[in-house]
Amino acid sequence: MLDSLLKTLVSNVGAILGDDLLAIYLYGSYVSGGFDPGVSDLDLVAVTGPDVEAIDLVGLERMHRDFVIDKPEWSDRIEIVYVGRTALWSLRTHPGPLAVISPGEPFHLRSERVVEWLQNWYLVREAGVTLHGPIPAAVVPPITWAEFVAATLHYAEEVSNRSFDEATPSSLAYAVLTMCRALRTVRTQTHGSKQEAAAWVSERMPEWAALIDSALRCRLTRGTSGFDDGGTRAAAERFIRLVGDEIKRSVSA
Repeated sequence: MLDSLLKTLVSNVGAILGDDLLAIYLYGSYVSGGFDPGVSDLDLVAVTGPDVEAIDLVGLERMHRDFVIDKPEWSDRIEIVYVGRTALWSLRTHPGPLAVISPGEPFHLRSERVVEWLQNWYLVREAGVTLHGPIPAAVVPPITWAEFVAATLHYAEEVSNRSFDEATPSSLAYAVLTMCRALRTVRTQTHGSKQEAAAWVSERMPEWAALIDSALRCRLTRGTSGFDDGGTRAAAERFIRLVGDEIKRSVSA
């Protein structure tokens, strides 16, 4: 089923971009573990010959819109990051931008620097599956584990400093699980799934196990169960700040 879906996506992107498409890679939970059918997202990177400002953005936007009309069960469950080959290979110096479609966001240009997606590039290079084009190592520059951890720390700090007043249950649950994974990465120096991280933190912080279970349940129900009352939401925010502080202490120790 997913193989057919991925072939359709690759074919659709190729039909729009033609020779401008250099490569497409699959990464994330479907590759590394923790993929839940009917719930999890598919994460892909499409590398283009030209920078993304020069590709057919209008055609891609139309294609992505038509794709979810044809396959509504994948609405808000596809993330594709489009990045130019030069921008990716020179990620530490190239300013970007990127073109992205992701859960909760329509297809659009994002102006942040390419290096701000360093976690993604690391996972693509180390474990990405080639759906089109050369192997990831031919396109993604070498990235050290230390750089990956530093990027994880940076993202965790950004998450822990967010305001969650208007956050949806799904986004709040995502933040809780993201902080679990960041803490496990820093403490164990390994990368794993959100489920693995949730179990690891629950064992070491049992007083928060019920909240973490609520985050997992919210994720599995795509936001329809869990994190829907004020007390749980307030506890989630306290947990996110607490884990943020734990991560800082782990780094400075």
